[in-house]
Amino acid sequence: MTRTIRMRRLSRGQREKLQGGETGTLAEELVAEEYGLKHRPDEADWYDCVHPNSGAKTEVKSTAAQIGQQYEAPGRFRLRRDQARSLLSSDARGVAWYAFVLYDFEKGEIRMRRAKPSTVSGWVSEAGGWNEAGHEEFDWQKKLRRSLIR
Repeated sequence: MTRTIRMRRLSRGQREKLQGGETGTLAEELVAEEYGLKHRPDEADWYDCVHPNSGAKTEVKSTAAQIGQQYEAPGRFRLRRDQARSLLSSDARGVAWYAFVLYDFEKGEIRMRRAKPSTVSGWVSEAGGWNEAGHEEFDWQKKLRRSLIR
């Protein structure tokens, strides 16, 4: 199920983060608020939020509906294979989620959707599997289209 938040309904602090380009942090905080989680971005590199009772981990991914200024393109969610492995391991015990947050500035709304890591793993496979990232901090990635949030 997709949840929609109107940007004009954000708190002052949230609007400041949005306008200041802190969209990743804002996405994590909105997901924590929406699903009753604790925002814990510094506990580990494979999740951003934790459920206070069950310990379920949630990794938040965000993008804008349109990215790039000179060459606009549809936004994509960048998934990392190392994070996916950790989330899948936790998902085997039923305590892991991905949360996807899409900023649609044209419509003035933020949409979010949760999915189990096993579901997301299926999306990655359907989209052709993992690709070399070309980054030093992580080796394999997959960029999923924003259309998974409708």
